[in-house]
Amino acid sequence: SLINSISVVKSFVRESIEAEKHLTIQKDMTDNQLRIRSIGFIYDAIKTFIEQIGVVVIILLTSYFVLKGQMTIGMILFHVMLFQNVAAPIRQLHRIYDQINNALTYAEGFFEILEDDDQVEKVSGLSSKNLKGHIELKHVNFTYPNGTQALKDVSFTIKPNRITALVGLSGAGKSTIINLLVRFYEPDAGTICLDGQNLADYDTHELRQNIGLVLQSNHIFSGTISENIRYGDMNATDEDIIIAAKKASIHEQIINLAEGYESTAKSLSGGQQQRIALARMFLKDPPIVFLDEPTASLDAIASQQVKKSLDLIKKDRTVIMVSHNIAQIIDAVDLVVIEDGRVVETGTHEALYEKHGKYFEIFNAMSDSLNLDKISQTLKG
Repeated sequence: SLINSISVVKSFVRESIEAEKHLTIQKDMTDNQLRIRSIGFIYDAIKTFIEQIGVVVIILLTSYFVLKGQMTIGMILFHVMLFQNVAAPIRQLHRIYDQINNALTYAEGFFEILEDDDQVEKVSGLSSKNLKGHIELKHVNFTYPNGTQALKDVSFTIKPNRITALVGLSGAGKSTIINLLVRFYEPDAGTICLDGQNLADYDTHELRQNIGLVLQSNHIFSGTISENIRYGDMNATDEDIIIAAKKASIHEQIINLAEGYESTAKSLSGGQQQRIALARMFLKDPPIVFLDEPTASLDAIASQQVKKSLDLIKKDRTVIMVSHNIAQIIDAVDLVVIEDGRVVETGTHEALYEKHGKYFEIFNAMSDSLNLDKISQTLKG
């Protein structure tokens, strides 16, 4: 659960809280391990005791036959050695089985760590207070650890307090740009500047305090609705949470639940969970917001409800948006068209459409998929 929600944890800078939760889990695991070891030692003690009792029984029986004159005294040692030779391989097999199980368990996690590139986060650097959101990418290249080159010589500018949409086909590199801007990854080459300063020079935790991230499927944590919304600001009051829920158009539905804000968040529908994630964002109130296909996994009604909240989020902020939704793309002031990891066009919707380039092609494909002619006929009728 924690690994699945790592993007949410890092974007809200809740590493310390999750670390405390993880410490509690680790303590529980340690207690369980101690209990397992205790049971193991007791089992070994009983096994050894029974084995020694077997040796004693063999000695007594052989001694009885020696005294009766049916065996020589050397048979005592012979029988004891024979018993030990039979018992030793059985003991060894049992030990090997335990060792293989432990080795497989630990090796799996160990090799995952070895294969993963170390990402060091800067925890002391430039202050991120009073960010405007003027972002500039200069000749940025990025390759994922698996060898996939996602971005090739990408350069463009995002102006503050405006909505910029990243447009392109799936796999073009739009989400990768978001990941670089939130500093989940570092570029292989080139620089990213925020308000004139290199993004790498900023304190990562403080930077993320000033950046909001709304994903296609925002993680909902185990716990109540109230706890999930409070993740946006751990010092928020109940009143702040209600105000945020109202902005996210989810308050009315929450109070209609049997337990209200104390209801389990996991029981909500996909659209409701997305609005819980938006309520978190309103509570955090960052000057820069990244929207990565926030309505892609929702049905039409849920998308319509979420759109009202998204319209509120977009006001008076720097918004960078990834979407395949034609209505959201048109809503953007600036467009950056990406194809195969490269920026092919930048400009306004009108200018790019008139240019009859890649954006024109993508926009027409989106329009055709919506069957706009039939829709317009139905609306006119």
